[in-house]
Amino acid sequence: MRTITVLLTKYSDWISTLVYHIGGHGYTHASLSLDEDENTYYSFNYHGFCVETLEKHRHRGVKKSLSYQLSVSDETYEEMKKNIEQFKSHRTEYQYTRIGVAFCALRIPFKWKKHYFCSQFVAEMLAASGAVKLKNKPQLYLPNHFTRELRESSQLLSIHYNLV
Repeated sequence: MRTITVLLTKYSDWISTLVYHIGGHGYTHASLSLDEDENTYYSFNYHGFCVETLEKHRHRGVKKSLSYQLSVSDETYEEMKKNIEQFKSHRTEYQYTRIGVAFCALRIPFKWKKHYFCSQFVAEMLAASGAVKLKNKPQLYLPNHFTRELRESSQLLSIHYNLV
């Protein structure tokens, strides 16, 4: 068995403030970590696919965070790692989508090839690898939409508040 972590954080830029109000308050950014490097997180931001660290989150002034540590099979872990490597090796082809966030807020599933927002990326990685069975399509997840499903997941190992 291996471990993955879903990290939810609250930023204070303008789009995060919008996500905060339309997404049920709480958290405005989602990222994903594999257990081989618990300080490295993968996500999407304005620049497209990104690799983040806890220190980068602290530097950006994140004060509020929530992390879910999940147990996954070796096969699931390797599938997720392969998918993330695909994003890393073709990172210039992927872009952030503000339109996707807007459609998500309206609860309209909208998928645009090679365009993602942070929580859509995390949801897609969880669903595509089989790590967590999600109730909705990945493009319908804002950061706060994960909390119930992750808390109820049989793979949940632990929850940590204010890890950042």
